[in-house]
Amino acid sequence: MSTINVTNLSGRGGATPNLPDGANITGVATASGGFSGTLTGTGLTTGSDGSINVTSIKTVGVSTLGNVVITGAVGGGATVGAYAGVTTFYGDGAGLTGVGETVAPWHYNPDINDTSVTVGTGIGITFNKKVEAGSGTATLKIVNAGAAGTTIQSWGVSSCTFNVTAFTMGSLVSDLLINQTYQVDIPSGFLVDSNETSYAGTAYTFTVQPAAQLLYAWGYGTYGTQGTGLGGAAASRSSPVQVPGNNWGVWSDDGSQPGYNMYNVKMNGELWGWGENGYKQVADNAIVSISSPTQIGSDTNWSKVTPDYASFAAIKTDGTLWTMGWNGEGGLGLNNTAQYSSPTQIPGTTWSNVFSGNRYKLAIKTDGTLWSWGKNEFGVLGQNTNNGGSPTGNAVSSPTQVPGTTWRTASGSNTHVMATKTDGTLWGWGYNDKGELGQNNRTAYSSPVQIPGTSWSSLVATTSYSSWFSRTDGTLWAVGGNNGDRRGNLAQNDNVNRSSPVQIPGTTWGTNQTHFRGAPLARKTDGTLWSWGYNSQGTAGQNNRTGYSSPVQIGSETDWISIQNVAGTAFGVREDTTP
Repeated sequence: MSTINVTNLSGRGGATPNLPDGANITGVATASGGFSGTLTGTGLTTGSDGSINVTSIKTVGVSTLGNVVITGAVGGGATVGAYAGVTTFYGDGAGLTGVGETVAPWHYNPDINDTSVTVGTGIGITFNKKVEAGSGTATLKIVNAGAAGTTIQSWGVSSCTFNVTAFTMGSLVSDLLINQTYQVDIPSGFLVDSNETSYAGTAYTFTVQPAAQLLYAWGYGTYGTQGTGLGGAAASRSSPVQVPGNNWGVWSDDGSQPGYNMYNVKMNGELWGWGENGYKQVADNAIVSISSPTQIGSDTNWSKVTPDYASFAAIKTDGTLWTMGWNGEGGLGLNNTAQYSSPTQIPGTTWSNVFSGNRYKLAIKTDGTLWSWGKNEFGVLGQNTNNGGSPTGNAVSSPTQVPGTTWRTASGSNTHVMATKTDGTLWGWGYNDKGELGQNNRTAYSSPVQIPGTSWSSLVATTSYSSWFSRTDGTLWAVGGNNGDRRGNLAQNDNVNRSSPVQIPGTTWGTNQTHFRGAPLARKTDGTLWSWGYNSQGTAGQNNRTGYSSPVQIGSETDWISIQNVAGTAFGVREDTTP
């Protein structure tokens, strides 16, 4: 059959023309009103919407379908050239080569200009084609005043994971900072495709915002201490229940609290409290227990808070220190014994952290000095004055410096104090009847004495007759009372008191734990929560009141970020990352 050459083809009156069977047509076929009807021929079909599908091209030359230029190749196959304006492609492209595009990102994590990134996010990109390791270094920087600042972490290609069309940078060395903007820089050539085509590189920013932080409570609840809106015996629970509200803040390193009050600085800087209110230490209204969280004042610049027996002390973001509530023995540090039903400032503007014992307080200034005031029973103020068991003798009603400098954190119980310095040393003073000062004796000390070792971390916690502290290697240690109503406190699977520190099983304990009356609580670096010891109030969170002499996990959650305990009521903050 001969070849028919045409430029325009139509039948009489616009009808479909009749062509001999087997005719080969070269040239261009056009229709001013758009193609309609049935198109047949090798490699050409039409879809239900009238679209033309090209499955193969046998000829050599160039043809145009819409704005896609298809260049024919000898022996079959085709190369797609210009494709401007095309937004959708179908099929897997297995028969195409030289698509004409560079390696291009399809999806970013975190997304470009994202303002709701969590502090522990992963960083990676998904691309339009398979990617492989190239060369160079990717960086993460903090953005300062609109310009990329100091690099905080770098990744070479060997520290990234490649998974076909996606790559993920290695894990972050430390969590990102809330309300900070970061820039990701990926250089040209860091990634290539299978043909060694280089990715042009990119730089984009994202901002870290706080995830919702939920508060849970369990254990003793008679005075509404749990904050769940209930009081009385029925309020006590032996497994965690959620406290109303969200965006609750984390507590400082202070590890033990007396009294039946709880306070928390929310993520927006508000100060909230609840529980026993006999001295208006929560709210200036009727002297009744407050079983639901109540905001104290209207300020939004609170930073840290610590509850004491019927009072509290709190620091604002400007470094000022404030107290409120019961003031026996001068526990509010205001150089008097008057009661205060609203926060009142202690002189000074350089306070950095504050801690509570039972009717006394400790605070650290920005220069590393440690100060104490209030009741001085058993020499807990560290002033080298020991009045035995007298609760009022040698009381101090305004901050007085404890010997030494470079103090980092402290924890006070009814009868003794443990504290650490920035050089990793650990110190104690006060009562020592069960060996709780870790001196391998039972001698009381009214000024700081050092516990052996220099690798202690910032974590210390105390209760009457027992102490806990951690090392920088993630190990957790305990000393003191381990029998009677403190049985199992040292987590040694026995009831034997110790006057020298013993290690609690495990090597991945975190930097936030607490204890008072009930059971010790400890958090691991994987976000799990554990407890042990005397459990008469259900503080162990096991839905029972059985004592434990070795650690048991509370629930199966792995998102605990902060814990606290007041007089047998346990609290924990969990990070809610649900979108």
